Amino acid sequence: MRVIAATNVDLEKAVEQGRFRRDLLYRLNVYPIRIPALRERVDDIELLAMHLLQKYSALHGKPAPGFSDRALTALRGHSWPGNVRELENLVERGLILTPAGEPIDVACLFPQWSDNGQSTIDDQGHLAQACGADGDLHTAGVYDSMQHQGLSLDALEDGLLQEAVRRASGNLAAAARALGMTRPQLSYRLSRIRERTTGTEE
Repeated sequence: MRVIAATNVDLEKAVEQGRFRRDLLYRLNVYPIRIPALRERVDDIELLAMHLLQKYSALHGKPAPGFSDRALTALRGHSWPGNVRELENLVERGLILTPAGEPIDVACLFPQWSDNGQSTIDDQGHLAQACGADGDLHTAGVYDSMQHQGLSLDALEDGLLQEAVRRASGNLAAAARALGMTRPQLSYRLSRIRERTTGTEE
């Protein structure tokens, strides 16, 4: 008989603390294999996500070509406190929220980061998805607002970056993930905003 056991507990430390039997550890600890947490295997995230997407596409009978670049950036930047199970849940959620045949965007993977990641009811009383391949940003409405308020593209971007930081309570890593960029990219753009603001005040 062979026994394969798995745990997320440091058993040697548990033995020292009296929470695990030493003799049982010696019986089990014949050939230990350490599997790093998902956050330590960033290069594996896209491969795992695509594998899970194929799995749930077949399960739900719903085709999906993959993930948008913004979604992949967000997946790579996430801290994954729930490890692979969290990734699996996010992929299935993203597939459900995304219209068939479209790539999954960040707003459908992390709806808590976006006001657009919610379902609505259409005129026929059917469930309509609020997420599209581009995160359903309603570009026509954004453009109209820019024209109405006299905003430049730089001003719009500045406001978007600052709003993301505000909603993330100052957490730049979380704000960057919500925007589909890396933390260094966000820090650089925020520094440019500060430079422009300082230059205007002077």
